[in-house]
Amino acid sequence: MNTESNHSTDWYLDHLAADSERFAVVLETAAVDAPIAACPGWDILRLAEHIGQIHRWAKFCVDNGRPPTADAPPMQAFEPDRAADWLREGAARLADALRGLDPAGPTWHPFPVDRVGAVWPRRMAHETAMHRWDAEQAAGVDADLDADLASDGIDEYFELAVPRLIAREHVAVPDGSLHLHCTDVDGEWLVWSEDGDYRMIRAHQKGDAALRGPATPMLLRLWGRDGGRGDELSPVGDEQVLANWLALSGM
Repeated sequence: MNTESNHSTDWYLDHLAADSERFAVVLETAAVDAPIAACPGWDILRLAEHIGQIHRWAKFCVDNGRPPTADAPPMQAFEPDRAADWLREGAARLADALRGLDPAGPTWHPFPVDRVGAVWPRRMAHETAMHRWDAEQAAGVDADLDADLASDGIDEYFELAVPRLIAREHVAVPDGSLHLHCTDVDGEWLVWSEDGDYRMIRAHQKGDAALRGPATPMLLRLWGRDGGRGDELSPVGDEQVLANWLALSGM
């Protein structure tokens, strides 16, 4: 499946920087032992370690064209006493590495899409935004997601996350077709199973089930988050088909 995005590397890196900073502010101002609803057993501090290590792991992959192995230099260890600055440092170094990456050039990544540079800024922006949202929600902050980023996140979910679930977890493609339609920003998709294989197109086409609504609550629902905006989503059609697609939730 080809990677497709209408956004520039700088657009993704701006979001990466902003969301990393917002997460760092949570670490400086909130109770870091607050539990993360979407990650049972984790608190804000554990989530910060997770996203900071992902930033460092991704930078290694970008710099070296491969994942770290046993003989690779160890990544910078988590520093809980300076978690906010540790997170900022990793995000800044990752952004520097991604800024010089050719979007059309070859790279290594673990996802079942073309191994081109454009995948990394997009993936890291969305990973950081979603976990920043998790942290702010845990901290009791008014968490939000940019609508255009959320629509792009839905696109990436169907382009990258679902194929990865199928390939890595051997998840069966749900029977029946699902149409999703953002009502506040651009974004429409149809996903379905064809002889057991996953298919996705960006189009306004009728599905066995449909889900309409603003991009942010739709993306949160796809990733199994409760953003308190579920009543803004309008389901139509076969309820079981919709339930089966929404049950995929995650990467």
